[in-house]
Amino acid sequence: MSTRSPWSLGLVACWLGLTASLSGAAELSLVPDRDTSLFSGGGYETRSDGAGEYLWVSVTAGGINRRALVSFDTTSIPIGSTVREVTLSLYESRARNEHAVRVHRVRRAWGEGTSNGGGSGEGAPATPGDATWLHTSFPDGLWAQAGGDFEAIASAVTSVGLPGVFYRWESTPALVSDVQAWVNDPAANHGWILIGDEQGLQNAKRFESRNNATATNRPRLVVVYDPPGEPVGDVPLPAWALAAIALLLAARLARPSPGP
Repeated sequence: MSTRSPWSLGLVACWLGLTASLSGAAELSLVPDRDTSLFSGGGYETRSDGAGEYLWVSVTAGGINRRALVSFDTTSIPIGSTVREVTLSLYESRARNEHAVRVHRVRRAWGEGTSNGGGSGEGAPATPGDATWLHTSFPDGLWAQAGGDFEAIASAVTSVGLPGVFYRWESTPALVSDVQAWVNDPAANHGWILIGDEQGLQNAKRFESRNNATATNRPRLVVVYDPPGEPVGDVPLPAWALAAIALLLAARLARPSPGP
């Protein structure tokens, strides 16, 4: 006779159920394929930071406003996949006041050139292919709206405060929808633009870019998705439901057999 208790059987079933509920899901971690910063004010509208180590957001003491562009190549996710969760992470290495930073989906293709402003926060003169406040691709491609063409409603918002930590834009239906659209139509993938508080002064944010010397501090996009080809309607029961069924069965089996 087995000496296992109903509870031990239930715990095993719970683990098996959780494994089953996650089976088929895949997780992909990506670094950007391009990123840069846009600058406005003080005649900086044709400056960029395509090859720089940092991404810049919000306003400097001198009144220069900055926005950051970031794009991830999602073509390694098979077309036909169903995106479940999306998390964007950036490491902030310098900051002033805490404020919300919004992520908006960009609606037009843009470029990354070889401009490098170092750590100045003011960028450098744009090189061919750079996105600037005015240009999608310097010197000829122009945004329809200076500062970037993007969706008016943010896909995600998070409050960014003290430096020295990663900040995450946790999964939202809009972030999932953005990445799902890029998986369905890779040509529509123009990434996101990060916009902070543009009303005040000296509230600048500095994030590490894809060119940063510290690889672990580079931006990261984590996508959880179901690959294509899963049988329609073959959705596993949640772990808690499987565990409850197992507990009931285990309790029933553990009962003494009725006497003769």
